Amino acid sequence: MCILSIGSIIYLFFRPKSDLKPRIKKSAETQIVISHLLEAALPKIQHLWEEGDKFIKKDGLSCPQEIIFDKKVGRSYFQCQPHFWQCFWEGGVQKDNFLKIEMHGEVYHLRARSNFPKIQSYSDSPRFYKIVKGPLKGMNFHYGLMVDVFFDEFPDKTLSLILTDTCRDTFLPENIYAHVLQEKKSQERVFLWDNVNRKIFIDKFYVSNQMVNDWRLQIGEKEKIIADRLKWPLPAIISRREQVAYCSFWGKRVLEAELFHAASMTPIDLKDPLNSWTNIPQTPWQRDLSKTFLGMARINPDYQLTPLDCQLAQVEGCNEKFYATDSVSWMGMNYSLGFYPEVLKNNLEPKNNLKLSSRFRSAESEVHELGYLTQWQENSSSELPVAFRCYEEVSL
Repeated sequence: MCILSIGSIIYLFFRPKSDLKPRIKKSAETQIVISHLLEAALPKIQHLWEEGDKFIKKDGLSCPQEIIFDKKVGRSYFQCQPHFWQCFWEGGVQKDNFLKIEMHGEVYHLRARSNFPKIQSYSDSPRFYKIVKGPLKGMNFHYGLMVDVFFDEFPDKTLSLILTDTCRDTFLPENIYAHVLQEKKSQERVFLWDNVNRKIFIDKFYVSNQMVNDWRLQIGEKEKIIADRLKWPLPAIISRREQVAYCSFWGKRVLEAELFHAASMTPIDLKDPLNSWTNIPQTPWQRDLSKTFLGMARINPDYQLTPLDCQLAQVEGCNEKFYATDSVSWMGMNYSLGFYPEVLKNNLEPKNNLKLSSRFRSAESEVHELGYLTQWQENSSSELPVAFRCYEEVSL
């Protein structure tokens, strides 16, 4: 087996057609040429996989059986997205469904093969990918897409790759962080901790229905798949037990409250990670809430929301949008305030397990403040749609 990796791509092996028996010398020479071609092609394959949004024209996509272009869904949804990968090679993104690769003054054409079984829950089309769960053959990854590609100029040579998801999470830098306790007063509310020598990666967005669909296929629960493609980018609203099982399946855990606070609250000194002095910010973008639209709404009952306000925190009265990248914290996590209520695991105060700030509360509500947590009772009759996300701690 030949293994070559770049970014999110692992090159596995050549797979020649079984009915072809080329001469050994010719085959060896061809394999060397294709290996060099693949090295030249990997950055373009990576670009297509990780930045699929940049391939989409203003009029969107034309593969409704696979993925739907909706203006209320941010383009980040199309990054590291298996359904976008399928759509591209079906010709639903651009007319020429191939990648041009230039090497030594020659132009080659790379395409994908639909070598994988149909997924009837999605469409009747053969698949251009297969979801695989790692680790696999000594390669350390949790989630990947196995894909087959070839060059028009060498149609009998199929190359298998694994595309890993580098778009889903973001790294929490090593630092000293503050965790806000709900049942204490004054300075006792601040619990300091650090993640020195810990490599923690946190999901940027909520786990979506599309992600849960893929998980359900892996565990044999296709009858629970959400078929409505318009609902695929929406946060997955599933039971607490299923949240834990989903994250665990991919080698992760449901996000913890202290990690959520660390990802939301900008440290006082980014240049000195071990500075033990801290100041709790009240919003992700401004330390003093009174200087934000949330603070102004508390003192002015007639305050009118602006589009910019809704980009910072989607509260009641804002137009709903998913995979929006405007509301991003200092380290790259989205939706610290507003959008959906989010369940968290709280190791210090287990009852305070919900970020209540959401689009279901008006701008003047006191819940729109970093550190504010309350209790989520899963079986409550007044239950809100509660989202979740995962995190992973990597061992060195």
